[in-house]
Amino acid sequence: MRVIAFGLCLLVAVQAASITRPEDIDWSTVRSIREKSTYPRLHADRTPYDPTADRSQRIINGVTVARGDIPYAAAILISEEFATYFCGGVLVSENYVLTAATCVDGDRELSITVLLDAAQINQAGEFIAVSQIIVHPSPGNNDIALLRLSRAVRPNDNIRPVTLPNRRQRGMTFVNQLASISGWGRTASNTNEALPLNNLRLVRNHVMSNFNCGVSFPFQINDQHICITGDSGSACAGDEGGPLTTVDVLTGRTFLIGLYSFTSFLGCGIGRPSVHTRITEYLDWIEANSDVVIMDNWDS
Repeated sequence: MRVIAFGLCLLVAVQAASITRPEDIDWSTVRSIREKSTYPRLHADRTPYDPTADRSQRIINGVTVARGDIPYAAAILISEEFATYFCGGVLVSENYVLTAATCVDGDRELSITVLLDAAQINQAGEFIAVSQIIVHPSPGNNDIALLRLSRAVRPNDNIRPVTLPNRRQRGMTFVNQLASISGWGRTASNTNEALPLNNLRLVRNHVMSNFNCGVSFPFQINDQHICITGDSGSACAGDEGGPLTTVDVLTGRTFLIGLYSFTSFLGCGIGRPSVHTRITEYLDWIEANSDVVIMDNWDS
């Protein structure tokens, strides 16, 4: 692995061979990123992963989505010598995927593959190797990373980059807006189900204020976070890095407002909020480190 330090980010050139075919994957060996040995070290401010407790954590009340319903959803396989881990992500251009720094910030050589058109993950339409990892320079407090794809995708009905916020939306809290989180994480239906689930699922909750979110997570919530209630369900193990979106009431556009980061160590089926990286805080960073162009206004 070749690591190059930059002022704005950490660039990692991925050199190991990546998974490129469905038959390369032994799904029975895929694990939550929270089972990775470096996870507690990288996030020492949070309660370390307990695999026994996590078996009781589930996404509740999520619904299965059809092919093409969430064309920007990305499944990410992170392979090391003896293990493969799973995260979510979101396609933001034909060449880049956003995910959580939690998923890719470690000290081992990584081989990363992005799966697109994967409403049914065992029938994913695209397997694309990652050629470069771009991690935020302070990943502990800024849970965001960019993955550069080894080849550009061709947008179609089932694969399409998500719309990002425009610059005029900086400072907007989105409080009380209905938001959707999607992923292949666990559900309430089976206590022994493997990760990832085969079917992409979606759950909707309302955005809450950071002040109210901080009641559940004392001294952990800052301006870089956006929280949603757990009233109708929650993201859980296997959903890290997955997209949180909402709909603009004026234009009807679905756009990205967050990436799933963490929830309570007590479990994600107990109605507690889930915490996401707030995308409007990173528009300049995303534009500076990718080919994404952030618009001043969608109508301009």
